[in-house]
Amino acid sequence: MAQANIDILAPKRSLIDLTDSHNNSLDGIIDQDYELGFIFDDIILVEFIDEVSDGQGDAIMRGGVYIPTNSVQRAWRKAKVILAGPECKYIKGGEIVIFPNNLGVGIANADISGYGKLNKGVFLNESRLFGIASKKESAKKPNKKEVNSVKNRLKAIAKSEAEKAKKKDESKSTKS
Repeated sequence: MAQANIDILAPKRSLIDLTDSHNNSLDGIIDQDYELGFIFDDIILVEFIDEVSDGQGDAIMRGGVYIPTNSVQRAWRKAKVILAGPECKYIKGGEIVIFPNNLGVGIANADISGYGKLNKGVFLNESRLFGIASKKESAKKPNKKEVNSVKNRLKAIAKSEAEKAKKKDESKSTKS
């Protein structure tokens, strides 16, 4: 009787296809008939904000370098809080949090009440977070009034210096 080697058999699609699942996510748990509106205890739902997709797979950009998410398990992640359970002490919706990539349970393509479609996110306990982050404030761009004020002061200084130089020249010419 001929036997087939399992290593050379082509994969066969079945009714349940897990080949496209990512990181043990809960894809499909919340289906098209339902949307998530509340989570319990100190659980939070976040959406990644540091991930880009180039068609080859997902990557995290760090210092101008793209790092594939599937190659780095201990990368720091940044995400926006979408929902926070009633027992959360420090976090509220809309904040940006940081946490290790290897924590949490992934979720994708889920409808969230009051938010819409969540493309890719993670459920975490608040205690798994490492901190709340905020964007650094960039240098304030001066308004027109401030610019004009500085220009006027510079003109006044230049005029004053010119007058001093003129007086100095006049005093030299009278001495000669």
